[in-house]
Amino acid sequence: MHEVGIAQAIIESVVARLREGGVRGRVRAVHLRVGRMSTVVPDNLRFSFGVLAKDSELRDAALEIEEVPVRALCRACGGRFEVDEPCFLCGQCGSPDLEILSGTELVIDALDVEEPS
Repeated sequence: MHEVGIAQAIIESVVARLREGGVRGRVRAVHLRVGRMSTVVPDNLRFSFGVLAKDSELRDAALEIEEVPVRALCRACGGRFEVDEPCFLCGQCGSPDLEILSGTELVIDALDVEEPS
């Protein structure tokens, strides 16, 4: 379960920003964009984050995950489409000559921060 290592890296990254002063206040939520091709299991990542965050400044923070679909561009016909199946063929012309446009990302997209009083 590589989600444990990913959760640890997310926590370390956000905590580093807090300590550098780049973020002021209490983090209420960490928002991620996770591509479906990233091989991350969102429930496993949420669980790992919850367990590991208990001993950090993020102990009260939620992990919000937006799953990003796999989108592709057919280099043969120029068609753009979502890939739902592990069969990577253009839905318009059937060509296997594709450029993957999204679905592999794993990005901290935003933080919800409660301003200090």
